[in-house]
Amino acid sequence: MTISSPQTSLLDHLCPLHAVLDAEGQITSSGPTLTKIVGGDPQGPILDLFDLRRPTGLTDPQTLVKTRTDRLLLSPKTQPDLKMKGVLHPMQGGAVLNLSFGLSVREAVQAYDLTQHDFPETDLTVEMLYMIEANTLAMTAAIDVTRRLQSARQRAESASHTDQLTGLLNRRGLEVAVDALKEGTVPCALVLMDLDHFKSVNDTLGHAAGDRVLEHVANLLRRYTRQNDVVARCGGDEFTLLIPEITAQDLSQRLDALISAVSAPIEFEGQMCRIGASAGWSVVDAAELKDFENLVKITDEALYAAKQSGRSCHRPAQVAQKL
Repeated sequence: MTISSPQTSLLDHLCPLHAVLDAEGQITSSGPTLTKIVGGDPQGPILDLFDLRRPTGLTDPQTLVKTRTDRLLLSPKTQPDLKMKGVLHPMQGGAVLNLSFGLSVREAVQAYDLTQHDFPETDLTVEMLYMIEANTLAMTAAIDVTRRLQSARQRAESASHTDQLTGLLNRRGLEVAVDALKEGTVPCALVLMDLDHFKSVNDTLGHAAGDRVLEHVANLLRRYTRQNDVVARCGGDEFTLLIPEITAQDLSQRLDALISAVSAPIEFEGQMCRIGASAGWSVVDAAELKDFENLVKITDEALYAAKQSGRSCHRPAQVAQKL
């Protein structure tokens, strides 16, 4: 099939993705965009360059030319995932096949480095691409803002629940942890611990030494507790521990080791800070955590008993009798 030069120029301008086929399905001429995506002046049977996905079962280019359908679906053999729509217009001695990228236009632009000049001037593809890119940028910006807001909120929430000096939970963070444990079903130990002779360190060596002692004790508490245990500084030299799923015997042994470690001298600017620790503790079922305020009161009495016993020791609370 032969098309005159003016006709070819018109087709190139209006349908840059066209191919003129002869009666055998051989390409006799093609539009500039089609030439671009196949990597040169296409020659030979059209089905050597494209896989025909619809209609199915059609493998002969000569039969394709005679097909009376405008619902072709093809894929370039170089980009099998790219689906193109095709319209076949029979003419004397052959046919004109006009192609479109359809919904695959974005992938095609990226794969073949296409520009607005590769599409007809009346084609809305370029405008669609601008809209897609604008929407993508807007969505990306919105997602980025959302993520930054969430990150800032998480940092603020973490800061509001954290003791700034030691990095342990503060009283507010402890309350959140208690509420979570109240919803559970596992037994839990409560430990209230005060530092012995801490005021003396502050008075004789200054608050910087006191801060160094608190940071050191916080590190020891992390070392002697598990990842899921709750450790909080509730003010001054007062610490609270919530330790799920631990027996009284295991807790007693752990507190022995912790108090021994706390009692070791702490060096600060050439001076030795000497402190100790006293603790009261209780091990209760999950149901007994519901009345946490009373549990704290009873455990605090055990802490007082430890201090009265000479300090640097721990005492269990008489929970069963008073709850």
